[in-house]
Amino acid sequence: MDDYYEKIADYLDGEMSEEEKVRFIEALASDKELALAFKVYRTIEEEMPLLEKSKVQNEALKSTLQSLNKQYFELETPQPAKVIPLYAGKVFKILATIAASIALVLITYFGFFQPKNNIQVLANSYFKENLQHLNQTKSDPADTLQFGIAGKIKKRNTAQDSLQLGISAYNNQDYNKALKFFQKIYKNHPELSEAEKYSGFIFLATKEYDKALQAFENLANIKNTPNNPGLFLQALTYMQRNQVSDKQKAKQLLEQVVNNQAEGYKEAEQWLKKF
Repeated sequence: MDDYYEKIADYLDGEMSEEEKVRFIEALASDKELALAFKVYRTIEEEMPLLEKSKVQNEALKSTLQSLNKQYFELETPQPAKVIPLYAGKVFKILATIAASIALVLITYFGFFQPKNNIQVLANSYFKENLQHLNQTKSDPADTLQFGIAGKIKKRNTAQDSLQLGISAYNNQDYNKALKFFQKIYKNHPELSEAEKYSGFIFLATKEYDKALQAFENLANIKNTPNNPGLFLQALTYMQRNQVSDKQKAKQLLEQVVNNQAEGYKEAEQWLKKF
């Protein structure tokens, strides 16, 4: 059996000479065991990469398993034939290999991809629907120069203008330009916490998760901010990154959000049901 798979691998990898290829193809036509082993090898080779795509769905898995079942387990009614114990033993090994392959598909899907998809899909969908495009406030032309009390001139709020320019760049996915606006604003006007929050959004969009976590931690540490979204956004970042221990960190943060009734607590309540 091992010799079969070595030959199959050599054939598929193009490591056979032309003469060896001809002999192998002839053997496939005449040797039922080799032909079945070839099907098993190709099935594993072709089906497993499908599970490596982030959009694996249950129906796809079901279809894969049904396909394997049809190909290898719904065998035709056997014709009367001479019983050869050695052949039966080889068939058993082949079927055992198929069963192991199906088990590997199940373990790979349910043990790795499915849990990961659950929280990442939630986080990615939330980002796309709520954070990928920001609302803008139109500037009031009459606000350029105004006469205040005792005829004093009030200057235009340039920080707010810069914030709107940054938002415009963000919506156009010009993230480098937007980040320059937001970082400069937050440095000169730390009271404008939106600038730090929007910087975090940029890092989420560019998948720079460590920087996003730092921005949202800074946001969470700002005192006297009603319904501070910092904790919720940190949890969102952990869910999107989804490295080892990130799921537990996200869960703990979401629980804090719910307990504090902070911004995002309704989503947090729903997401916690998925953990």
